[in-house]
Amino acid sequence: MPVRSPAVHVRPLSGPAEMRAAVALYREVFRLGETDPAVSPRLLISLTHNGGSVVGAFDGGDLVGFAYGFGGVDPAGRVYHYSQMAAVRDDQQGRGVGRALKLGQREQVLATGVTAMRWSFDPVRTRNAHFNLDVLGAAARWFEPNLLGVEDVGRDRGMRTDRLIVEWDLTAPLPSGRDRAPKPPPVAWGETVRDGDAVLFGLPSDWEAHVAADRDASVALRERVAGTMGRLVADGYAAVSCEVSAALDTAVYRFVPDPQEKH
Repeated sequence: MPVRSPAVHVRPLSGPAEMRAAVALYREVFRLGETDPAVSPRLLISLTHNGGSVVGAFDGGDLVGFAYGFGGVDPAGRVYHYSQMAAVRDDQQGRGVGRALKLGQREQVLATGVTAMRWSFDPVRTRNAHFNLDVLGAAARWFEPNLLGVEDVGRDRGMRTDRLIVEWDLTAPLPSGRDRAPKPPPVAWGETVRDGDAVLFGLPSDWEAHVAADRDASVALRERVAGTMGRLVADGYAAVSCEVSAALDTAVYRFVPDPQEKH
């Protein structure tokens, strides 16, 4: 069934025209040049015919967001759906489009009998982290250093491409406002603070503004992120929250001991 929200209508995409529109949106959102590589309409069509997910968010007849993914299996034999990408047009941010897209993708995946979804995100983009962890209820259980090599397209050219990998239990209820912990205390950027069994880690709440203000400091901070998050995950921690603190320029990750076995 299509998923609706007050802002948009979400449904599977179909046909070459809709796939071309999705690719154009992808290029716009990630600010790709004409020669930068991007997903192709042919790939998206192939995914729709072979167990993948390709969903679009529409405002009336206008495509304002889309997501796609495919099936995966890890070395331990656990089956999941890998969500490769979700994109929302800049002028549609804050309208619930991203949440509607993920719920639409979840519905499509559950219909295949798969109950887990994974995807990667850049850990310095704390707004994405908050959405993934606090809004959807996923947990970041793996850290991949420099997963894609040096960034050569988009917004952070020349920087490393570390990624947190989240896992989302598609059968679990979505978090409600009552589930949220109090706002975390401010934590210095790139530093950790103990909070009982948890570890708090501070980062800028607006990464783009930080890069614009001091690119060299941003490059150095990425190195600290790689070292700290890599150690935390290796020590058995998972990130379960990323909230803006009382100091509004700071977002704070919460890492807790991960009870699940990792491959």
